[in-house]
Amino acid sequence: MAAVVWFREVEYMRGFAALAVIAVHVSMNYTRIPAVNPLALLDVFIYIAAHFAVPVFIFVSGWVLAARYAGDYSVGEFYRRRAKTILPPYLFFTAFYLLVAVEGTIGFAGVPSPERVAEALLLGNAAYHLWFFVLIIQLYLLFPLIVRGYDRIDRFGASLFLLLALFIVQILWNAGAHLAGAFAGPEWYTALIRLFPSHLLYFVLGIHAARHTDDCRSALRSIPPGWVLAAAGAGALLLGGIWIASVIHYGSLAGTTLAVFCIYRILEPLYYVPVIAVLVLAAWRLEETAGRPAAATRSFGEHSYGIYLVHPLVIAAAASLWASLTGLAWADWPTYPAVFIAAVLGSYAGVRLLSGVPYAGWVLGESRVRREPLQ
Repeated sequence: MAAVVWFREVEYMRGFAALAVIAVHVSMNYTRIPAVNPLALLDVFIYIAAHFAVPVFIFVSGWVLAARYAGDYSVGEFYRRRAKTILPPYLFFTAFYLLVAVEGTIGFAGVPSPERVAEALLLGNAAYHLWFFVLIIQLYLLFPLIVRGYDRIDRFGASLFLLLALFIVQILWNAGAHLAGAFAGPEWYTALIRLFPSHLLYFVLGIHAARHTDDCRSALRSIPPGWVLAAAGAGALLLGGIWIASVIHYGSLAGTTLAVFCIYRILEPLYYVPVIAVLVLAAWRLEETAGRPAAATRSFGEHSYGIYLVHPLVIAAAASLWASLTGLAWADWPTYPAVFIAAVLGSYAGVRLLSGVPYAGWVLGESRVRREPLQ
């Protein structure tokens, strides 16, 4: 029987990650700016700095699953629950985004061929955000093996060595994906970066946090918050600075050299792990204040699954409406904050509204049972 365990940090972290996802997918439209200018460079920085979103979602998934499925549990029941949670949304929104184009603005994409449908299901590329489902499905399928292997290593007191090994393996895998894409064809990168080793470190780090929750909290509290924030800030400045310099030098991200991509893959875990720590600290602070910002962030996190699914549609619709009302496009400064705010509010409101429609909750992830934080 799965244990009903919830952590007070979880929904806050999901809320932060959902906001970051929207920031990534709004700022990525810097590619539609015809020249390299201050707006494009700011968008590049936000695009890179906010990429911690998926690692945070993966970390939280590992944390929650390992806490809930500790000890004896039915593997069949685990797979049944995971399939019920992830397959209806993935299948529905794959079909939806194959028909509705959300790149930049909204439009009808036409009727896809059977080959395009198969490709979209395998690679999660019906829309730019669905690749996450291909990744998380693999981690769900492998979770019983991963957690069993972790527990066996942890019994020998070697869990930190495992995390270090995964840190190295993940860097090699992701850098190797870029090398394969450069020398064997871009389709190799597309496939390899969607396989579970590309994010396995964050998933196992979440499992480690579940198995050693009190120790991890104590360790984080022993570090001055300023140091944690400085580490995350330095990582953002370093990675963002690398990409800004590359865009200035080469004229676009597309023209960036293979070496820059590999350096980025080496450095990114050194940024994402401190960011996870910063978000935990922020969750604690919000929990202590218990004001409206805390309630809003927590509620946003509770609905983050549905928000993740619908936000590209809201971004595209907001951009189209904004352009028709103001005549401003992605090359104009006011467009980005306007579309970001509209996407945040519109996605949240839409999910809250649709979650009350019969059966709609199943395709929005809103059927999950809400639990009060127990730890």
